[in-house]
Amino acid sequence: MNDPFLYLFLAILTGLATIPFGIFFLKKRKDIFEPIYWASAFFLLLFGVRAVFDLTLGSAFISPPFDERTAHAFILALLYLIPSLACFLFGYYSNLGDCIARAFPSLPLNWRSERVTLLLPVLITVGLTSQFLLIQYLGGLSNYLDDKQHTLTEPGQGYWAAGVSLIPLAFGVALTRSLVDKNGRIVTYLVLLPLVLVLGLISGSKAAFLGPFLAMLVSVHYLRRRVHLGVIVLFALLAILVFPLFNLYRQVGTIDRMVETVDQLPNSFYGEDLPPEEVGAMLVRSALSRFLGIDSLTYIIRDTPEVMDFQYGRTVLGAVLAWVPRQVWADKPVGFAQLFGETYLGHIFYGTGTAAAPTLLGEAYLNWHIGGMVALALLCGVLVRCSYAYLIEQQFGQPAVFLYSCLFLHLFTFWERSIDGIVVATLTLLFQAIVVILLVGRRSVPNGSLLNSSLQMRRTSNGPSDNQ
Repeated sequence: MNDPFLYLFLAILTGLATIPFGIFFLKKRKDIFEPIYWASAFFLLLFGVRAVFDLTLGSAFISPPFDERTAHAFILALLYLIPSLACFLFGYYSNLGDCIARAFPSLPLNWRSERVTLLLPVLITVGLTSQFLLIQYLGGLSNYLDDKQHTLTEPGQGYWAAGVSLIPLAFGVALTRSLVDKNGRIVTYLVLLPLVLVLGLISGSKAAFLGPFLAMLVSVHYLRRRVHLGVIVLFALLAILVFPLFNLYRQVGTIDRMVETVDQLPNSFYGEDLPPEEVGAMLVRSALSRFLGIDSLTYIIRDTPEVMDFQYGRTVLGAVLAWVPRQVWADKPVGFAQLFGETYLGHIFYGTGTAAAPTLLGEAYLNWHIGGMVALALLCGVLVRCSYAYLIEQQFGQPAVFLYSCLFLHLFTFWERSIDGIVVATLTLLFQAIVVILLVGRRSVPNGSLLNSSLQMRRTSNGPSDNQ
């Protein structure tokens, strides 16, 4: 990999991804939970840091020395990412997102506490019932806990999982209520928080386990006090520690087996017989193991149209077909993420049922080449800006912060998702959250409340307050 254009493109891409952070330090009123910083950082992780990782340590997907076709596709991937990221930043910093946000109807400003008290048991009951039915659908509790490779890839569980997601929504409502009204703290922190963490842990999903922590950070930041950068660094360290544990759980099953596996590992795993640089490489590999990013895009550019012909929008049909229950349509086509794993990455994932991350831009290339990449990146920039402008800058209140905390993970992890996956997941979440807001939201704010004073302060400012 001696081509100077490789390192030039990588440097340009890194420079573009750091532009929002330069703007951040120039701003007088800084909001660390503005999604542009998280989206840019995640983009840099997937396509910049991962590229350096592939060029140095190598991965199971791309490892040096590259063959000629892979090297050419790798360089093209970096080249195509430059205008894509530029269009994303242009879409975000344009006024279009703000204009669209102003066209939406207003949200309620706070919760009706008495209705929240009535709704929470309903959401918990439906969520736990859905969890029970999901476990039965997947073969019972023993199979659910012991065979994560099967339970995470078994088709037909989408609607049960949507029912389970009502419990994190209940936690979000209770959390935003307790931060402002100081009601329901016992239910929030001693019942709902442990419940969502346990459900996230046994699900085998890192997002399900880490999501409540991120929702807490977002809600506290806007409704109580500013969250400092050090707290976010601690959250990132927690995520790094959680990733290998969840990967191990998926491979061996129960927590008991995890303990047995760790006990059987040689001392060299802990670094007693390894030099520090090899221990560091081992930790880096573990942390970056799931972020395919540039790998997936390289495979798509290299192997299209040999593996699959250009689709011209056909993969997007999955976002429509996904709503049909598999129990009704047994032969329903699999989502593109699983199809991608079985075709482009078939030497690793074929026959496993595993859905691999194709990246949003990779799927856009498969459909409409470079034009699809830049157009979809531009649209994402506008939509991410619209979400922040509507919920935080223009609306603000307990329901708005609740909805923003639910959506926040989607506002920066969309880069690695398939189009049908991100559309279905986001629309399902939006529908559920908006129904909850309509049921228990109130448009007036009691005089003298903490939220009322915060709203008054925001009306005299141009952005989120540092001391919220």
